[in-house]
Amino acid sequence: MSLLAVATLPFFWIQLSVATLRDRRGRNDSPTHEPVPPPRLRWRVCANLDRTVYLESGKEIAQSIRNFCETAGRDFEAYTDVLDFGSGCGRIIQNFRGQTPLCTLYATDIDPELVGWGKVNLPGIQWSVNEHQPPLPFGNNSFDLIYGSSVFTHLPEDLQHTWLREINRVARPGATVILSVHGEYAMSKQPGMLLDSTSRDEVRQRGFMFFKWSNGIFKRDGFPDFYQTAFHTKEYIYNEWSSYFDVLEYVERGFHGFQDVVVMRKSIAPGSEGNNDTA
Repeated sequence: MSLLAVATLPFFWIQLSVATLRDRRGRNDSPTHEPVPPPRLRWRVCANLDRTVYLESGKEIAQSIRNFCETAGRDFEAYTDVLDFGSGCGRIIQNFRGQTPLCTLYATDIDPELVGWGKVNLPGIQWSVNEHQPPLPFGNNSFDLIYGSSVFTHLPEDLQHTWLREINRVARPGATVILSVHGEYAMSKQPGMLLDSTSRDEVRQRGFMFFKWSNGIFKRDGFPDFYQTAFHTKEYIYNEWSSYFDVLEYVERGFHGFQDVVVMRKSIAPGSEGNNDTA
């Protein structure tokens, strides 16, 4: 258990209470009048209680996804079935609603409370709850675009491989896959009490490390204890993730100036286009 988590817990609950009161009094309203989840859910999704930060960060990442689709050789409007893997309340995918009439949007997350809020407040999206382990509730070759923000930043290595195989299953041949990771920049921003120089050197040497910093009531994100913090190197991504997809580009600080982004494509194998069976 992290000493930092213990020391900051009381201050966090004070901040949460203040943000909740502001919401009830109508202060800090969304400047665009878009639906915004309550403070507790905002924190769970983006580790920030502010409404404007929640909305603007979602818009920024959505625009980055559009840009990375172009990197993969397609305009966002060319995709027909888009999956937000680890969608939370829909902070990102809500920015794609109504963009193209030919596109169906899907959002899935392990947290039923986040998905429940999205179902009520963000129509036009196909919502579902997935388990901690595969399968996803979709058939083979279901999507031509899959993205996940801040999911593989929190999974242990064996579970990462499990989910990469599953994403490959539901991705169509030629599909674009965009996933974020904690890279060198994110590692450099961790306090020394959490990630000392020896640990940083070990990450660089091994290419991947998973850290368990807080558990139980001291884990403020509201997710299960297995959901902790992972760090990757660029070399690891190219060596390991290329077993599942063609890695097109590794973009440092590609999401919100903090997380690195991996832009990939599922290979087109002969005869694979026709397999559309369910799991």
